Amino acid sequence: MISQCRNLNKTIQRLSWSTNSTYSINAYSVYKSQFFSTTTTTTTINTIPKITSKKLKVTIKNKDKLDIPSKSFVNTNNNGPSLKINYVGGEIETNTTSPSSPPAQSLPTTGTTKTTTFKNSNDNDNDNENNNSSTFVSSHYKVNEESMLSYLDRKKMVYKIIGKQIIVKECPLCHDTKGKFDNFWKLYISRETAAFFCHRCGCKGSWIDLKVNLGDLSLDHSNHKSIIKSTPSSKTSSTSSPTSSTNEEPTVSIADLKKMLNYSNELNNHQDVIKKLTGKEKGERGLSKEVLDFYKVGVTSQQFFFNDEWQEHKCITFPWTSLDKKGNVQVHRCKLRSTKEKSLQRIEPKGGKWGFFGWHTVPLDAKEIILTEGEYDAMAVYQETRIPTISLPNGANSLPIALLPMLERFEKIYLWMDDDVPGMEGAAKFSEKLGIQRTFIVSTKQNDPYGPKDANDALLANKDLNKILSTAANIPHDQICDFSDVRSIIHNELKDPLSVIGKQSKWFPSFNKILKGHRKGELTIFSGPTGIGKTSVLSQLSLDFCSQGTRTLWGSFELKVPRLARKMLSQFSNCNLDKHVENYQEIADNFSNMPMYFLRFFGSTQVDKVIDAMEYAVYVQDVEHIVLDNLQFMLGGQAKGIERYEIMDDSIEKLRKFASQKNVHITLVIHPRKQDIDQVLNINDIFGTAKATQEADNVIILQNGKNNSRYLDIKKNRFSGDLGIIPLSFEKETSRFGESNEFDNLIIASINNNNNTNNNINNSNSSNKNQSLSN
Repeated sequence: MISQCRNLNKTIQRLSWSTNSTYSINAYSVYKSQFFSTTTTTTTINTIPKITSKKLKVTIKNKDKLDIPSKSFVNTNNNGPSLKINYVGGEIETNTTSPSSPPAQSLPTTGTTKTTTFKNSNDNDNDNENNNSSTFVSSHYKVNEESMLSYLDRKKMVYKIIGKQIIVKECPLCHDTKGKFDNFWKLYISRETAAFFCHRCGCKGSWIDLKVNLGDLSLDHSNHKSIIKSTPSSKTSSTSSPTSSTNEEPTVSIADLKKMLNYSNELNNHQDVIKKLTGKEKGERGLSKEVLDFYKVGVTSQQFFFNDEWQEHKCITFPWTSLDKKGNVQVHRCKLRSTKEKSLQRIEPKGGKWGFFGWHTVPLDAKEIILTEGEYDAMAVYQETRIPTISLPNGANSLPIALLPMLERFEKIYLWMDDDVPGMEGAAKFSEKLGIQRTFIVSTKQNDPYGPKDANDALLANKDLNKILSTAANIPHDQICDFSDVRSIIHNELKDPLSVIGKQSKWFPSFNKILKGHRKGELTIFSGPTGIGKTSVLSQLSLDFCSQGTRTLWGSFELKVPRLARKMLSQFSNCNLDKHVENYQEIADNFSNMPMYFLRFFGSTQVDKVIDAMEYAVYVQDVEHIVLDNLQFMLGGQAKGIERYEIMDDSIEKLRKFASQKNVHITLVIHPRKQDIDQVLNINDIFGTAKATQEADNVIILQNGKNNSRYLDIKKNRFSGDLGIIPLSFEKETSRFGESNEFDNLIIASINNNNNTNNNINNSNSSNKNQSLSN
């Protein structure tokens, strides 16, 4: 075999090849017949391949002369043998100098480049063909170096830092190094993007791909959209079509595509809509008819359920578009917005894929682009600047990962979001996704507290949009700022308090009165006796906020996903599903439109693996609220005695850090210590050390009251300091809780007074303790 390797080209020349024979070339890491697969290309060529690598092992099969396994050949036709070549780090070229060979033909490209899930050769060979599970990560995306090093430490990898690279001693994806020095220090990880590449086995990919290949993140390509582990976006090189991603639902029918394309032709038949879009009076948009036509804005009618009845509404349509190879505009989906009620919106048809409004207007050679929060803003910016401008499909809520490859080619990206707290939070989140260095944030108000909130308002106020654009700047270093960086933020909070108090609960008004709202970046500890209904309350609260657009990730470690989802469906539909089976499909369809995702973990799970999945959900799905139910089940059986408390404290510290760094709200359920059923629980009764309640921004306990009543007891509120209780009633048929009016007002006043008194005592004790430590 060694002689065969040394004389490879001669051996190949001696083989009898016939024209148009098909052969497979598999890139392998080779060491004494042990392989790790990377990528596979199968093609039909007319010439003999030439191998330019020095590190080479080839398996050749000629049934008459060589005793080599038959699986080395792939007989896809009857014209001749097909050769499978295994090589390390070399290149495969087409030999154009052979006089007996016809002219070379270029190899067809696959159109999509993916990082493969690497398989050990000891597994079945068929396994190497299955998992093209890859998550697109922009080459401009920067991963926190501290989290990278923490992960490598957790995996017990020896590494060193040289320049812009983290170099790992032994690649975990390679075959055995046999202790040879030349096989060490081959795995390179970028300190900025966390992209990895092994110069020994050839494995490469994103940081997420590395975690997948090491078994810390499982990406299951099923059709369950609501399962976070089953919705990875595939990396694609396409920059012309938003339909190139493979992770979305089925494609749209031709009839729907033609219908949406005709919406723009209807605009001229509705002068009232044209007046609304082109006029400059109150409630009008000030856009030119030329720009409306350029962006293919149209008109249709749609039914909405509004004010307890179905109503027909005239709608303005905003298509998600692309250009085909001939330069014709293709419409993939449409966002419909009622002309009467701004809140009434719909994306049609169901099952389509993500796209950008205005993508067909972007030239193929454009190097800079502007992304706006809304469609009117995009048209206003383009009208004034003539710079390619598109609109995000979900506003400030999310930037679907399926769209990131389309933006990869741009050298400069402007994010022109609404100049308010949600808009700036979205800009910061998207800037990190797209790459901070190439992303510039536009401030529409220009430090004027009374300035326009968005680009369309600026157009109507006769502001110079080119001048505003020229002031766009990168996000400053996340650990360094001066007063100018927070000056406008403080003023916005003072001017519009509702923008910072968080999302308001629709089902629990007293929740808003006491806690003020549901805010990002906070950690809430939720507790209560066993069987009291903690999961049901949290399920309903999460549905409350999710129905308002808060992207939610649920992790239940004691209930499997189908059971939890069934409870949610009953609460969501406000009916007993057992008695309304005939309505299930309609209810399920409506529920599937909610940005609700689930973790599949069940029972004891290491917190680092949970955080890996949470990090993936935040990056891919732009999750803003994470519910973990509960800590004891998640950490069950991992330690005993004092170590159990240490693991709990370590987990709480990591979750607290995650909530702050990723700006997401984490709700963590912790059971209390065993107490009598009728005993009122205090903050000190929560299981574990005091670290949980110290790190938490909010502490809520679901208490048992008299006569089987229950109430939410707010024990800690770092935002405003207000404490109190929320009496509850329970509807067993629908598993829904509601606020109760039958609770004794004297009892409420007594409990509230006790809570406030205890809070003052705790604050006083904490102050005295700090003072004594200082002395």
